[in-house]
Amino acid sequence: MHTNVPITTCAEAQAFLYRRFDFERTMVAQPTVPFKLDRMRNLAARLGNPQQDIPAIHIAGTKGKGSTAAMTSSILTAAKHKTGLFTSPHLENLRQRFQINGQLCSELEFVKLVNQLVPVVQAMDIAANIQPHQDLKPTFFELTTVLAFLWFQQQQVDIAVIEVGLGGRLDSTNICHSIVTAITNISLDHTSLLGHTVELIAAEKAGIIKPNVPLVHGCTAGPQAEIESRALQVDAQITRARQNIEYSIAAQSVQGATLRDVSMVIDQTTKAWPLLEIGLPGQHQINNALVVLGIVGCLIEQGFEIDDHAIIEGLAHVNCPGRLEYIAGQPAILLDVAHNPDSITKLTEYLQQHFSHQNWHLVFSCSQDKQVVEMLDILIDKFKSITLTQFHNNPRAVNCGALLEIAKLSATQNKSNATGTLQAESDPIRGISHIEQNADSADLIVVAGSFYLIAECREQLIEKSQSGTKQ
Repeated sequence: MHTNVPITTCAEAQAFLYRRFDFERTMVAQPTVPFKLDRMRNLAARLGNPQQDIPAIHIAGTKGKGSTAAMTSSILTAAKHKTGLFTSPHLENLRQRFQINGQLCSELEFVKLVNQLVPVVQAMDIAANIQPHQDLKPTFFELTTVLAFLWFQQQQVDIAVIEVGLGGRLDSTNICHSIVTAITNISLDHTSLLGHTVELIAAEKAGIIKPNVPLVHGCTAGPQAEIESRALQVDAQITRARQNIEYSIAAQSVQGATLRDVSMVIDQTTKAWPLLEIGLPGQHQINNALVVLGIVGCLIEQGFEIDDHAIIEGLAHVNCPGRLEYIAGQPAILLDVAHNPDSITKLTEYLQQHFSHQNWHLVFSCSQDKQVVEMLDILIDKFKSITLTQFHNNPRAVNCGALLEIAKLSATQNKSNATGTLQAESDPIRGISHIEQNADSADLIVVAGSFYLIAECREQLIEKSQSGTKQ
């Protein structure tokens, strides 16, 4: 529908964007609108190519890229650089994808930006109707990506941290003007789109590597060889975060890890920090933090002023909701967006390390394109109870009844000795409430399996916890 009536409210602006094709909400393995950069370049060009004015740190990876982006942004903000941050997906609010120095894009700014997109989108839609074989209609993710570039340009940010949406080579963000690229790690996810081996997936992620732009990565084995082969082809300086940065672990707690005697080479000089606290929980965040330090080193070599205080404060006070997020209560609740076998394994390791003396109750849901059998095989014998549920804010959810049958089969095939119960509950909040009523006050409820599940539950659970604390 084409109209010259301006958008006046945030709800109208969001509705305009959500009417576009959105792979995050589609259930098909191969989207009807193909991934390609020509359409994104066309869209950006019609808006004056705002991305070309913004030095960017471009971050890809199967897991950890959101946390890495958040840590990098936090350090740059602490160093007094005006820092844009673009991440996806969001939890409760679409504007959470667009931040400057930790502040969300305001509703007024958001409406203004979407109004700037409208005539361009209408023109591209008209062109697409004339040449339907060209796939010219911009998608939801393309529009949100260019909206971020446009906002960052207009606000004159010093630098932007850009998280890849999916893959890398053909991701909409890959038109950014990167001055550092980073790849956190590689594991199996989105295999129908990116490939069925870690090497094939690594090749897609490596598509963000640019000629003569330094690369930092936290990969090992096969993925490392694939990524470094691409970097060598385009003469990109390589920092191997796990090998080029030395450290020891001083302590690990529910809040995060503390690293001791951290050292790395910056501008041919060894830089060292006695102690660095990581403000995000989980041992896997150590590797993400090493990638961040590698990024910081590359930026310092390019002339960015980032002192020790900014690094210490930025790492310690980073905020990344939904990543092993603890909500106090009786019982307490732990939220985690883990949604593939690798991240589910890291979740169980974290539980065993920090909550081994408590009974755990799991509330689990996932998307249809995920490795549900493999995830449930990991989880099936570790919880006193498992409630299979489904989120309702995205049509990709697996039906909770189907999840229950998969869980029962997993328990049988794995000859699980666990005495835990299995049940299905279509409403996540109702499922959590049922556990709260029947569990011991010292138990722990774990909610995991999908970003969309956490998005649907998080706000209500936090409000409930806060109101309970006040009573």
